[in-house]
Amino acid sequence: MILPNIYFEGTPIEFKEINPKDFDNNFYKVKPKEVLEPNEKGYISDDLSARLKTDLDNQNTTIINAGVGQGKTRAIIEVLTKYASNPNYIIIIAVPYKSLIEQYVKDCSKYISKDEIFNLSKYESSIQKGVNKTKKESWGYTNDVDMLPITTRVRSKIHVMTINALIGNPGDDNLFTSKVRSNYFKLLKNYCESTDKKVIWLMDEIHDSIHNFKEQFVFNLWNFQGLVHKAYIISATFNEASKEVIKYVSEFTDKNIFIIESKRLPKPSRQSNLHLNFYVDQKLYQDSNLVSLVSSLVKEKKPFDILVYSKTLVEKLINTNKTSNSKIKKVSDVLKNQIHQVNRCYSDAFNRKANKKYIDSKTVINIGTNFSTGVNIEQEKHTLIILFPKDLSVDYVNNKGVFTNGSNVIVQALARQRTNGDIHIFIPNPNGLSLESLPYTEIQNREMYECFETYKRGSDKYSNYSSINSQSKLLESAYEKLIDDVSYAEEKLRITNRAGLNRLLYPAKEIFILNQGEKYITKEFFGGNLSAYILWASIGNQFLNCKLKSIKASTKLNFDKENLFDDVKSFLNFELEELNNTFEEFNLYDSFSAYEKLEFIEKLTGQMLVNLDSKKATQAEMNKILLMILSAVFSKSNDFVLREAKVEMYKLYLKSCLFYSNNLHEVNENLKTRDLTSVKVFKKWYQLIELIDKSKIEKGNGVFRLPITPSDKFETEFYKIDFKENLDYLLNNDFLLGTDVFQFKNTIITAIKNKTLVDTFYKICIKVCYLPKTKQTSKDGKKVNYYEVASLNFKNLPNLLYKPLPEVIL
Repeated sequence: MILPNIYFEGTPIEFKEINPKDFDNNFYKVKPKEVLEPNEKGYISDDLSARLKTDLDNQNTTIINAGVGQGKTRAIIEVLTKYASNPNYIIIIAVPYKSLIEQYVKDCSKYISKDEIFNLSKYESSIQKGVNKTKKESWGYTNDVDMLPITTRVRSKIHVMTINALIGNPGDDNLFTSKVRSNYFKLLKNYCESTDKKVIWLMDEIHDSIHNFKEQFVFNLWNFQGLVHKAYIISATFNEASKEVIKYVSEFTDKNIFIIESKRLPKPSRQSNLHLNFYVDQKLYQDSNLVSLVSSLVKEKKPFDILVYSKTLVEKLINTNKTSNSKIKKVSDVLKNQIHQVNRCYSDAFNRKANKKYIDSKTVINIGTNFSTGVNIEQEKHTLIILFPKDLSVDYVNNKGVFTNGSNVIVQALARQRTNGDIHIFIPNPNGLSLESLPYTEIQNREMYECFETYKRGSDKYSNYSSINSQSKLLESAYEKLIDDVSYAEEKLRITNRAGLNRLLYPAKEIFILNQGEKYITKEFFGGNLSAYILWASIGNQFLNCKLKSIKASTKLNFDKENLFDDVKSFLNFELEELNNTFEEFNLYDSFSAYEKLEFIEKLTGQMLVNLDSKKATQAEMNKILLMILSAVFSKSNDFVLREAKVEMYKLYLKSCLFYSNNLHEVNENLKTRDLTSVKVFKKWYQLIELIDKSKIEKGNGVFRLPITPSDKFETEFYKIDFKENLDYLLNNDFLLGTDVFQFKNTIITAIKNKTLVDTFYKICIKVCYLPKTKQTSKDGKKVNYYEVASLNFKNLPNLLYKPLPEVIL
């Protein structure tokens, strides 16, 4: 198979650039950016080290923007040893993860005595476990015996810690930092001031520390003002918010900024083979391609690890269900005899076997969520399997787990494998990719587009190509809109005297970018669709350490005709279980309104491709499956009989739409519904129902008569409000009435053809809104038919038309 990435040989790898123009030259002094080119082996360490050593004496914030695995860490450690050998400097290394702390301690100890390296995180852990621990005192109290080790260790040449420790972030559940940490920083500052020491800051993987840089915590950094000589900020995957962090940090180096960037040039000898596996089976732990892959790796005794997006899936990959009678082979069945090799790399306070760190060993199978960054896999011929979540098709729900931050995490995860091997990615089918948005040559655009058309999900949803270096414009536009939305309020505040009242300031642009910018970008970047980004990057040869080698796709769900209702319910229950597991605090699907449940069903079925007994399902069979899902969600019956379900769901849907449209005093544009025009149509329809209801004649005991044919008044009103045009609109636009799931569409089209529309529509109204019985009476010696009906009953109906409004609005 010829893969489309052959058309993209030599295409430059796109990455977030940091440029002098990102910093206002009225405030920041930025030297011209220097760009390094990797050597023939793909490394920049020698050139980077040499360049940094010539800059040792200059006070500035140095930005190192280099690809993963290009040797930037080795270079920076060589530079740090220069400072460490000088008695005038203290070095503080701050990173987002404890695994990186351990890696830096290990790397630095190759050049510097371990006695000169202080691991703050390790020290705090030992205090918590009881080492050097004395009786508990009030906050702020410090026991001299307790603090003696810290008093000594502030003299260490290198201090390694987390970013949140350096910046004074106590965590979400605490108001103050621990007394140990608080006193440590006071002692460290005092030591530097009293001995005239200058501080070197090294902040690595800064893109994963953005959340720490809130104004209240940036204040804490100012304890070091006047002490900082140099700040190194390093990442392979900078983001827009990183630029704001750079601005804050540069204030400690007199706002001097120096940018060093490396070209991302792939070296085939160091690239792994990348294999894309598209899956549709929601039970990923029993996906046939995944099970087959793991089976072959176990059989051939090849080293492999599985990085998973969620803890729930990790447990299903590892734990066998002993009570299940299923004959379908699962990953847990394959690993049953290798369970002693499995290292559970995920957090679980109630499982003593979990909470493990990644172990780089051929005899260990790491399965978990905590090694998407901060570890190096250096085994030869190793296979890394990465499992991505399916798209829930719910706009405001994020189920991406460890991949929540989008493309940056994906690049980092793929780069864990540092030697030539294989990387298998399992992802759901992507959205399509808009041809008009692609920036390449005509041939390249066409090949990219066709590949997406081959593997896209079964819907008409398309993502646009997104340039990573145009995200600043995206944020600029978003912030301008936010400002515009509050401009009237801003003007009111400006002319109002609020002296002495609570502060009320709209967040500045930099605060917006730090707090919300990356979430907004992640949602907009390739439409927030991870699969679309991964397929684009794979075809375009955008990954530095791996290259597309194969694509496999399971594009259809396989249902059994004999057990169709059971299979459909099983599929639906899994979807709902996944939704309910999205948040630990509550069951998401169970909190949905009836309208949101129907909206979810619409999106879910819109992307389904189904085989029945290994043959493509016909449209009639797909309609039947949709009806089964509707029945499973909204019917009170546990069984499914096609004819009965069709009548029940048809009446339920129409009665709901009619009743809840009439409940609205007006149709507001802010109404959460799939189509405002349809709401207006149903509201007009209800007026015709009221006209019918007024014509009924009471027989007694709550029983009424209705004429078998529409009255002249009804027919006149039907034409007066041009309701035929409204029916046409429903046939062309309504999710259910515009299909053959119900008989409505065929009935209306036939009536129009036979010129019996008013009469047919009248009968539909009677049958849907009442429980009519056809009776006969005599009038003037002639037999006359009529409908015997009860009063209109719209009680206990789910609202399938719109998301319920607060009672005050209703």
